[in-house]
Amino acid sequence: MKTARPLLIGGVALALLLPALLGGYPLYLATEALCWAIAAAALDLLVGYLGLTPLGHIAMWGLGAYAAALMMRAGLPLPAALPLSALVATLYSALTAPLALRAGGIFFTLVTLAFAQMLQVLADRWTAVTGGTDGLNVQSGLSEPGLYLLTLGAAALSLLVLTQLVRSPFGRVLEAIRQNEPRARALGYPVFAYRYGAVLIASAFIGLAGALGAAHRGIVTPGDLAWLQSAVLLIMVLLGGARTLWGPVLGAALYIGLQAAVSSRTDLWAGLVGLLLLALVLGGRGGLWALTRRGRA
Repeated sequence: MKTARPLLIGGVALALLLPALLGGYPLYLATEALCWAIAAAALDLLVGYLGLTPLGHIAMWGLGAYAAALMMRAGLPLPAALPLSALVATLYSALTAPLALRAGGIFFTLVTLAFAQMLQVLADRWTAVTGGTDGLNVQSGLSEPGLYLLTLGAAALSLLVLTQLVRSPFGRVLEAIRQNEPRARALGYPVFAYRYGAVLIASAFIGLAGALGAAHRGIVTPGDLAWLQSAVLLIMVLLGGARTLWGPVLGAALYIGLQAAVSSRTDLWAGLVGLLLLALVLGGRGGLWALTRRGRA
């Protein structure tokens, strides 16, 4: 803990100074990585701590993005649109999660994917609201450094809340359900209620990340709801290391950095990410975060 504290303080100081040190495209990438980091850490609550594997979680990102875009186009400032966008994503999960959770197992994965696909079709066809394939252009009214600092603050707050959550009695029950669901039921824990609550919490943070992503990119399209984006988010969690929270943050930064560095030179950048993921699975279980902890040890 004493060794990690100076590293944490140094990392926070560097993150705050980043707008003064970088500008243009590097700062744009840093903001992009922070948006994905929030979503990846929230997804880790389901994948790592609860043992669920959704493939439709990008629906919450897309809903948060569209909600924020519509509210900003109506004149609402971005800071006010963020919590409302998170609420929209949460309400979506409140309606769809019961069916997916009761399906269970691989069917949970397929049901979440099906709902996300339906939302993508709706976004593509409902042109009067979503703009269809042209999407919605939005202006946050913030400069790139200002938007970066807002996203950094949202990421720090999200990680703080998620960290306290997994360390709380609620988080320990999630861990018990993941390890031995029949035993958790035998002890009297309402397994469905805990899973439902975890899905709603994760959805709120993913919706928040989507809203920040919309403000950051300046546009929202039906492509933001594509199932491939769900796979990308899941890869970030696995790259960094599930059940760590900070691992997915590292995975998001690595993925965005690799994509920017390699995609401009070759179309095979996705293969490089696949090879890296395969190497981590075979030789470094626990992802990059586990490797850094072993290195410090």
